[in-house]
Amino acid sequence: MPTLRAQHLRELVLDLAALVWPTACVGCGAEDRDCCDVCLAALGELPAVHERELDGVPCFAGGSYEGPLRSVLVAFKHDGRVGFRRVLGAVLLDPLLSAIRCAARTEGGGPSAPLIVAMPSRPNGVRKRGYRHLEMLVTAALRGSRIPSLRLRALRTTRGRVGQVGLSASARERNARRIAVRHSARRLVRGRRVVLVDDIITTGASMRAAREALEHAGANVVAMVALCVAGRRDARGVPAKSRENP
Repeated sequence: MPTLRAQHLRELVLDLAALVWPTACVGCGAEDRDCCDVCLAALGELPAVHERELDGVPCFAGGSYEGPLRSVLVAFKHDGRVGFRRVLGAVLLDPLLSAIRCAARTEGGGPSAPLIVAMPSRPNGVRKRGYRHLEMLVTAALRGSRIPSLRLRALRTTRGRVGQVGLSASARERNARRIAVRHSARRLVRGRRVVLVDDIITTGASMRAAREALEHAGANVVAMVALCVAGRRDARGVPAKSRENP
């Protein structure tokens, strides 16, 4: 835990920075902080792990896609606020470790250390953003962790994939299937346990498609992880996401 002196020093630095670069909390709009202490505290008080199953595969999540978690993720993912990777990585850590431990207990599937595979973004999304946000979050979450794991960029989107927001349930399923295992990764995933990671799960269509692609290549997807879980917004199946998911 930071000492009281370190906390005071941090507040002083932030106060001085706010004089030069005025800012506001992405969660509540309070002045002088990118994310105020109240919103940071709310993120720190999220339940450690939300566990569910997706088609029989254990799925672990850090929280619901709402409140400060939603605001900070949108700022990180769409507005280039890469400094938020640390606080989001802290939210991702517990579900990710739970999934890695789950993978270690799974019988079969090769070496004990699982492969951690992040869901892919569309190429134009990566170009606009300038970074692969999920890979950055996984790195931030595992920094300092001694849990054995290996990370692999195993998946890619295929031609014609668009954002899921606004699509009907059937269109989401068709769109989600535009995903494949990278040719260079096929040999590496064969016979391996895989932990699949995404930022948001809504219907699970993308995760199902990724699992199917990986298992078709010979992998064993033993656990799934999401930073947060979103509900459906209305009868049309439009998810509660603020922007298009790349």
